[in-house]
Amino acid sequence: MNNPKTLKIVIAVLLVALFTSLGFLARELSRNFTWQLQVDSLARYEGSTRARHDFQSGRLRLFVLSGGRGDDKFSGTNEGPFEIWFPQYFPELKPFRYAAETMVTTYNDRIRYLHEHPERARVTTNTTAERVNP
Repeated sequence: MNNPKTLKIVIAVLLVALFTSLGFLARELSRNFTWQLQVDSLARYEGSTRARHDFQSGRLRLFVLSGGRGDDKFSGTNEGPFEIWFPQYFPELKPFRYAAETMVTTYNDRIRYLHEHPERARVTTNTTAERVNP
C-alpha cells in the first residue's frame, strides 16, 4: 500500500463502513429503548390496575417470581395478611421476563400502599349515588 491514491480509497471505504455500522447500531438501540419503554408502561399499568381490582375485591396477595409457569399459582404461604402467589412467568424470553418483573414490583408496591391507606382507594361502581341536597 505504498500508493497514496489506493490508501485514500481504502480509508474512504472503511469510513463509509464505519458510519453505516454506527447508523445501524443507533437504529437498533432506538428500537430496544422503544420496546422497553412500551413494555415498562404496560407492565406498570397492569400491576397497578390488578392491585386495585384485587384490593377492591378483598384479595390481599403479593407476587414472588420463582421459576417459569403458564398461570398464577398460590404458593401456600402467607406474609402477614398477604397470600404469596407465583405469577405467570416466562424467564427464557427477555421481554416477557422484563414485563413480569416490572408488573410484580408495581403490583406489590401498590397493594401494600392500598393496604396501608385504604381511605385512598377509590371505589368504582356502576351505580349512581344518591344526590344529597343541602
